Amino acid sequence: MKLLKEIYRVLKQIFYLPRYLTNFLFGTFYYDNFLAKSKKKYSGNLPLNNKIVIFLIFPDYGLAESHLRTLRYFIRNNFTPLVVSNLPLSKEDKDLLLKNCWTLIERKNYGYDFGGYRDGVLFLSEKIRDLDKLILINDSTWFPIINNNSFTDFIDNSNLDFIGATSHYGFKRQRLPSKKTGLLKPQFNFNNKNFHYASYALSFSKKILKDENFLKFWKNLRLSGTKNLVVRRGEIGLTQYVVRNKKYSHGSLINSGKLEDILKNLSKETLLKISRETIIENTSLKKFKEKFIKNADSFSKDELIAFILIQVSRQIIVFSLIKFLIEDLKFPFLKKMLFKLDKYSAEDTYKIIKGLDIDIFDEIYSEIKTNENLSRFLSTN
Repeated sequence: MKLLKEIYRVLKQIFYLPRYLTNFLFGTFYYDNFLAKSKKKYSGNLPLNNKIVIFLIFPDYGLAESHLRTLRYFIRNNFTPLVVSNLPLSKEDKDLLLKNCWTLIERKNYGYDFGGYRDGVLFLSEKIRDLDKLILINDSTWFPIINNNSFTDFIDNSNLDFIGATSHYGFKRQRLPSKKTGLLKPQFNFNNKNFHYASYALSFSKKILKDENFLKFWKNLRLSGTKNLVVRRGEIGLTQYVVRNKKYSHGSLINSGKLEDILKNLSKETLLKISRETIIENTSLKKFKEKFIKNADSFSKDELIAFILIQVSRQIIVFSLIKFLIEDLKFPFLKKMLFKLDKYSAEDTYKIIKGLDIDIFDEIYSEIKTNENLSRFLSTN
């Protein structure tokens, strides 16, 4: 079976090699000289200030109330929205957005989120050195799901130059435990090869914005129509640009490096609850969880913590610990992808959010019902 998978992987790589090389060598040239000509810019109703949020949207089912909720949140917190849409908009949706932003850009969906972020940043090129803060955020999450949340306060009051809502791959990925190895806690390290701050919400300080190399990063970013290349060059590349530059400080709203310390302060009963409520997308990880949960009552606190950290090391924290993040840590983001993974993840997530006291529930429910990408694994009747 492993041999067949490896043969399939190699054949797939050969099949996509021409496309990969074209994207690798000419993606940005192709976009800047051809696709970008169809880009449209509109002036909105709001004035510009020294804090800007670039809000990247992909409204495949039209503008949702949650898009407006996000915009209004940032407006209340003194950030000027610059909206970039990776899809053409109806006149009605365009008019709604223009009432709630400074500038609106419509573009072809090339380069995914980072292609849109790039257009937004380059549009600001003459103003960017004068800004105090810049936030990049996309609509892959519902935000804010808690009104009185600390996200912009954290950004405004933190001394960090580069901030993410969460980070990925800070824990070294390890093999699932066997009877011989037992439950070993994965260790967190910023220097792990693919460590990065998740691109659904990022913030930059004035110190970074004044650095001419920041604009150079975006100008030289090699765009691609291939998702994994976009992640490697954009999401991972941007984080590595900051982390390797020792003059910049960095961190995240949910600090995965301190997750073990947070868990140590919880009771065994709470750790058992968190362990049972983890949401798993990976098949082998699901089997591991099923075996573990059967005997979870017999495990020590340290073993329960190790189990939870293993989940986080093998998939993103906003999948694994969604209820704990929202309910206990007041995390204001909910990833929409949780409804797209599989039937079990969708149903588990729906049960979790239905039981939470969050005033955005009606908006989430309405959006799920009208969007088949979100509702295909879920009955909302």
